[in-house]
Amino acid sequence: MNISDRAQEILEKYWIDNKERKKGWMMEVVSGDPIAAELVKVGYAKEEEGYLKLTEKGWDEAHSCVRRHRLAECLLSDVLDIKQEKIHELGCKFEHALQKDVEENICTLLGHPKTCPHGRPIAEGACCREDRRRPRRLVLPLTECEVKERAKVAYIKTDKDHVMNKLTAMGILPGLTVQLLRKTPSYLFQMGESQFAIDKGLAEKIHVRLTK
Repeated sequence: MNISDRAQEILEKYWIDNKERKKGWMMEVVSGDPIAAELVKVGYAKEEEGYLKLTEKGWDEAHSCVRRHRLAECLLSDVLDIKQEKIHELGCKFEHALQKDVEENICTLLGHPKTCPHGRPIAEGACCREDRRRPRRLVLPLTECEVKERAKVAYIKTDKDHVMNKLTAMGILPGLTVQLLRKTPSYLFQMGESQFAIDKGLAEKIHVRLTK
């Protein structure tokens, strides 16, 4: 059920302060407070003795809000390479755009991470339980592929122009299929009819999506 960004933030605070920090925080309800009214209306909370108390349904949604936020931070850090000091602020904004199906796709893409970039736990989701047979990330550096494994180029992770230019000059572009042939003494991979040998530093910059 869709609720406002501010209502989601209140649910997050409930979960973190009560379940993780053990502070026992509750929101004091001011007459006419639209956020309290919204949470009560959708069945996530009820007002008792001037405070907002979450229902069982509300606690479940609060847990989901925290999970979405931390997955958003992982995506920003691991895939988009956002600077650490910006991750929390952008994660707050990005999480509100995540719906359940998108959330699970991102979790699968990241390999079902257990913690966010700040070391806080990420709760297991249905996708994690269903995907135990494939614990590896679906997108990973070429260096983590198995020999003979095929994958498609997802992106090149670098902020160095000369690295980007060198790899793109080889024709390494998103969507192309590569096959890792060996890891030593250099990383040898095939793309189409051509083979390329590169060092580990360059191979780590090539992130690929595993093909099932």
